[in-house]
Amino acid sequence: MQSDREQRFHQFAIAMAKALFADRLHLLRLTEIVRHQVRPNDDGLMLLPHDLDQELNRQAFDFVLMMMPQEYHIDLLQLRQSLLTVQ
Repeated sequence: MQSDREQRFHQFAIAMAKALFADRLHLLRLTEIVRHQVRPNDDGLMLLPHDLDQELNRQAFDFVLMMMPQEYHIDLLQLRQSLLTVQ
């Protein structure tokens, strides 16, 4: 059974993992937008091809797993779908 302090630290670590994922994904997307010279569409959005975007999501999530301690991997894997879903 976890103490209140351990639970708060766990919540903090998961929040940091989510932020790390978002930051890494943003960096990867910006890199590919520049590399592929993507221009805004009619709505002003700079979209990558779906397959490439899916690959970047996978890479960002794998990066988070690599950076986080093993003890958080099960929780992160359970959160994977919610992280990969555009909000």
